Amino acid sequence: MRLAVGAARGAAWNFGTVLAERGFGFVILGILLRNIPASVVGLVAIASAISDLARMVANSGAGEQVQASPGDRSIEAGAFWSQGLASLGFMAVLFAAAPWIAALYHEPKLVLILRIMALNVFLTSFLVVPSARLSTKFRFKALGLISLGSTISGGLVALPFAFAGHGIDALIYQRMMGIAFYAVAAAVVAGWVPPLPPRLAVIRDSFRFSWPLMQAAFVDYIAVTGYVMLVGLRISVADLGRFRIAQRLVEVLQEVAFLPARKVFLPVFVAVRDEPERRFETTRQMLDLLSMVIFFVSAVCGAAAHPIVLLMFGERWHAAVPVFAILTLMAPVTALYGVINPLLTAAGRTRIVSGFAVINAASIMAAAWFAAPYGLTVLAWALAGRGVLAVGLFILALRLGLERPVAPLLRLLALPSLGLVAARLAAYFALQALPGLDLAEQLMLTVAVSSTAFAAVVLSAAPRRVVTMSTRLHRALRGAPAV
Repeated sequence: MRLAVGAARGAAWNFGTVLAERGFGFVILGILLRNIPASVVGLVAIASAISDLARMVANSGAGEQVQASPGDRSIEAGAFWSQGLASLGFMAVLFAAAPWIAALYHEPKLVLILRIMALNVFLTSFLVVPSARLSTKFRFKALGLISLGSTISGGLVALPFAFAGHGIDALIYQRMMGIAFYAVAAAVVAGWVPPLPPRLAVIRDSFRFSWPLMQAAFVDYIAVTGYVMLVGLRISVADLGRFRIAQRLVEVLQEVAFLPARKVFLPVFVAVRDEPERRFETTRQMLDLLSMVIFFVSAVCGAAAHPIVLLMFGERWHAAVPVFAILTLMAPVTALYGVINPLLTAAGRTRIVSGFAVINAASIMAAAWFAAPYGLTVLAWALAGRGVLAVGLFILALRLGLERPVAPLLRLLALPSLGLVAARLAAYFALQALPGLDLAEQLMLTVAVSSTAFAAVVLSAAPRRVVTMSTRLHRALRGAPAV
C-alpha cells in the first residue's frame, strides 16, 4: 500500500472511531458528572494523574521500538519484558508511597484509590506491543474499534456505581475496565501472546532505547495532564475538579482533531527518514492539514465554550467555562509538538526529544504553580501564554529534526491563526447582539458564526491552498495516484 494511502486511510479510520468513542464517552461523562460532586472529581483527578504518570512512563518506548523495527520478534520480546518489569517496579513504588502521597494532599481516601489504580500500570504493559504491531501494519481500523470498545465497556461498568452514589468507585473502575478490555482485544486481533523472556542483553538494549523516551514521557505527561498534581497542592479539591473538567475537554478536543493523525506519524516518518527531501515535504503536508484542523476545532469549541459545558454537565460546572475557552488557544503548540516528537524519534534522536520535553514541562509546571493561587481563570491564561512562548522552542526542535530552515513550515500557521481570531471575535459579537438565547440556541449560533468566519478567512486568503490540500487528502483516501 502506498505510504500516503495508508496514512490517510489510517487517519480517517482513527478520526471516525475517535469521534464515536469520544461521543459515547462524553455522554457517559455528562451522566456521571450530574451525579458526582466536584470534590470527588478532584480527588480522583489527583489519583489518576499520579497513576497515569507511572503508567505512561513505565510503558514508554516499547511501542516505538516495535514500530521502528517491524516484524522483529526479538525486539518485541525485549520491549515487552523491559516495560513489563518497569511496570511492576512503578506499581510497587506507587503502592508503597500511597500513604505519604495521601498525607501530602491531606486526603486519607487517596491511599486506597492509589493502590487500586496502581494495577493499571501493570495492565498497560500487555497492550503496548500488540497495539504497536497493528500500527506498523496500518491496521488503524482495528485499533479504533478496539478503543471504542474499551470506552463503551468502561462506561457501562461506571454507570451503576454512579447511580448508586459511589462516585469514586465509578471513576476508578471505568478506567480499569477500559484498559483491561483494550489489552485483551488488541492481543487477540494482533495474534500476540506474551513471549518468553529473551536474553538479558536484549532486555538491556530495550531499556537503553526506551530510557530517553521514558524521560520524555514523564515530562510530556506533566506538560499535558500531570501538572494537575501541582495544581492540587495550591487550590481546593473542588476547584481542582472544575479545572480538570475544562482540561479534559481540551484533551478530548485535541484527541478528536489531532490524535487520529498522530497515530500514523511515527510509521510514516520511519518510512521516509532516509530521504531528506521527501521527509521535508511529508512534514509540510502533515503540518498544513493538521494546523487547519486543529485551529478550526479550537476556534469553534472555544467560541461555543459556554453552551458546551453547561449543556453537557449542568450549571454547577459554570466555573469551567472560561478555563476551557482560554485553554483552547494552545492550538499552535499542539500542532507543532505533535509533529516534532515522532519526527525526532524516527530519526533516532530520542535524547533531543527528552531534552525539549523537559524544558517544555518545566515551564508548564512553573506557570501552574505560581498562577494557581490566583484563581482558575488566571491559571488558564498563564498556561495559554506559556504555550505561545513555547513555539520558539519547538521551532528549534523542528529545525534539528529536518536539518534545514523551517520558515516555510511556520508560515503555514499564520492563516489558521488569523482564522481562529476571526472566529472567536465573530461569535462573541454575535452573542452580544442577540442576548436572551437559551443554551441550545447559543450553541447553534456560536458554532455557525465561528465556523463561517474561520472558513471565510481561510478561503478568501488562500483558496488554492485549501483546494490542493482537500484534493490531496481525497486522492489518498481513494488510493488514486498522486499528482
